[in-house]
Amino acid sequence: LIGAAFLSTKFPGVPNWMWIVGFIIITSILNVIGIKAAATANLLLMIFQFLVLAIFVALSLRHVFDSGGAGALLSSTPFLNPKTTISAVSAGAALAAYSFLGFDAITTLTEETIEPKKTIPRAILLVILIGGGIFLVVTYSTQLVHPGGSFADVSSASFAIAKTIGGDVFSSVFLAGLVVTQFASGLAAQTAVARLLYAMGRDSVLPKRIFGYIQPKFHTPAINVLLSGLVGLIALKLNVATSTSFINFGAFSAFTFVNLCVIAMFIRQRREHGPSQRVVPHVVFPAIGAVVDVYLLLHLDGKAKLLGLGWLTLGVLYLTYLTRGFRPPPPEIDFVEE
Repeated sequence: LIGAAFLSTKFPGVPNWMWIVGFIIITSILNVIGIKAAATANLLLMIFQFLVLAIFVALSLRHVFDSGGAGALLSSTPFLNPKTTISAVSAGAALAAYSFLGFDAITTLTEETIEPKKTIPRAILLVILIGGGIFLVVTYSTQLVHPGGSFADVSSASFAIAKTIGGDVFSSVFLAGLVVTQFASGLAAQTAVARLLYAMGRDSVLPKRIFGYIQPKFHTPAINVLLSGLVGLIALKLNVATSTSFINFGAFSAFTFVNLCVIAMFIRQRREHGPSQRVVPHVVFPAIGAVVDVYLLLHLDGKAKLLGLGWLTLGVLYLTYLTRGFRPPPPEIDFVEE
């Protein structure tokens, strides 16, 4: 959807649906061929993204310098704005969270990673730190060029800023960078979800014959890759805001329960082993996290909340059936080291 929005701005004569279907077909082919092909493609795309971002920041700072001198490069305005309200920040946070969602998907590649017990946790922390740093630098320079959030078309706002700072030539390069970014993100997301579905199929949480299938030649969960591609076609009937909110509904509801589970584990271990854990990190912090997640959850798009609650209800009903009314413990997904 994001890539289609950018390309539609540049090529208004091409129907939106063609871009969406094209992206899904290409990522599906790469993921069916194998993890090495997908990883190599992602690495090359990432290098290109870094180059485009570096040029974008440099041109932004030059534009600000030409307009207001060296003093304009240091400003507190992007961080402190007296006109901003709590509700506006919360609504923005709910959308901005989408920029950081997905780092935990690295765990789905455990079975294809060398020394996963060391590598996977390290990779998760590095992604958060590097991604957060990039986001801060790029957003700061963007706000210096265009303070506030009012744009003629929010979906292609960064493209408009690129045209302001670098003219038609850089706007074309930046457009390529944006498309590459969303394509690489989609490729990685499809890789992760296919392997998560495979683990659920292998452990008989989902039907094993379908979801636990491995393509003999490429050794990839091909059915899961194609299934996720078909689900992606829902984008033909959604806009960016609704789909982002829908994804955030899943994330915020999941993270709410993650925080609550930390508290539940604290209570259980305290009951079994005595007061061995500290209250602040194991009760206070997760309680604050759960409250913030619920608050953001309530500020999401109405359609997303409706879709999310419907999907959550189906999941609870299926889990009830799977556990025969929660008599045995719910199944746990185990990423086996092979």
